[in-house]
Amino acid sequence: MNSEIYLVKQNQLFWHSKLLSSNPVTLQIRSGILNTNWEKPENLQIELKKYSSLQEGIQEISEMLKIKLRQGFNEIKPSEIVKTYEQISFPEAEYKYELDLKYKQFQQQKGEIDDKQLSKKEQIVQKIEKKQKLRQPGLGLPDKSCSELLDDATQGKLISIWPKYKMRPNLGENLGLGPTFSKSQRISCLLASNWTVSIDPKGYYMSEKLDGMRMIWTGMEMFTRNGYSLKFPSYFIEGWPTTYLDGELWIKRGTFNKVLTSVRKRSPDPNAWKIIKYMVFDAPFLQEPFSDRYAKLKKAIEKIKNPHLVYVPHKICKGKEHLAEELAEVQNNGGEGLMLRDPDSLYDGIRSKSLLKVKSSLDAEAVIIDYIEDTHMKKDDVLGGFLVRNEEGLEFEVSLGLKIGIKKQRPPIGSKITYKYCGLAENGYPKFPEFIRLYPQDL
Repeated sequence: MNSEIYLVKQNQLFWHSKLLSSNPVTLQIRSGILNTNWEKPENLQIELKKYSSLQEGIQEISEMLKIKLRQGFNEIKPSEIVKTYEQISFPEAEYKYELDLKYKQFQQQKGEIDDKQLSKKEQIVQKIEKKQKLRQPGLGLPDKSCSELLDDATQGKLISIWPKYKMRPNLGENLGLGPTFSKSQRISCLLASNWTVSIDPKGYYMSEKLDGMRMIWTGMEMFTRNGYSLKFPSYFIEGWPTTYLDGELWIKRGTFNKVLTSVRKRSPDPNAWKIIKYMVFDAPFLQEPFSDRYAKLKKAIEKIKNPHLVYVPHKICKGKEHLAEELAEVQNNGGEGLMLRDPDSLYDGIRSKSLLKVKSSLDAEAVIIDYIEDTHMKKDDVLGGFLVRNEEGLEFEVSLGLKIGIKKQRPPIGSKITYKYCGLAENGYPKFPEFIRLYPQDL
């Protein structure tokens, strides 16, 4: 079986087959319209196919090729791919601008041109380049707060965007992030513990905590941490690695419900997914310390250049005072809090102290085991609260924060809720537990 096969029809349509892995046999099939390929990625079709044997893969690919050849497609050699793309009449203005800017910068360095002769756009580009030279030691990011870095990441300032007029490289590769997808591999998510003042945060990798939808990418599919599979538009995952990633589907601060509504549809809405990003913070099957895992996934995502695939930017915490300053800024901007990661820790699929969440008010999950009837409004259809059981097996009441809609709805016994609280009492029970939201059943 050829590792790659390219077919082109009248320099307008393309069909591309690529062998990603021989164990198991995995093929990526891409097809679409050449002259809109880079500007409208939703016109692309991408499919990952797995076969139990090489013989089975060869047979199916042969049938696909016969159909395409009958439809007027012609096979081209890899060396001819660039020539084929050059025959498409792409605008050249952007290339010309880049060349002119480089030439002016060269003249400026030689003293033949001063700043005033540069256009406003060119001056802005130079300012950005100067800022990006002020990097964090070891992490390769601008020296900004966690909140500012997250804004930069979601606005596409930390990775390059898809090139409009050039072929995108590195489509569907392993990129050194661990083993490729296998049905025999199962994953348990690494869960965060709460940070306490007894833990010195100095040296930990620090990032803003996202209020998104936790999601595992297997290299072929997306699953919630409880195994619920999601459907997505093919353009969303173009170029993603064929290895496992851990992250959250996210739009911006305070949009958890919007994300949930958009992605849980049986048939994915391409327009709704356009504003969603998969914010990656780990590579679960890469058996290396977090500092190395983070460096590799950051490098891979920068190489892929898919605007929907974004790494969560981290910085190194300098101590408790630094942690307090970052937390204050994040919460002033409407964020939830911070996450701390032990740079030397491995990925363990348990609730671990190598991953810590930092918030002014803590939160956790609990299961509803009974209802508490209302004693004030004295209406039969309105609840007063819930009797819940948390992960430690403690049972307590949650009545603060409940709205009338939830009280009338009476979520089924066994439903999970998220609640916040102000630390623990001496007996281990949460202080002033307050209802935040019902926890989706499939997360």
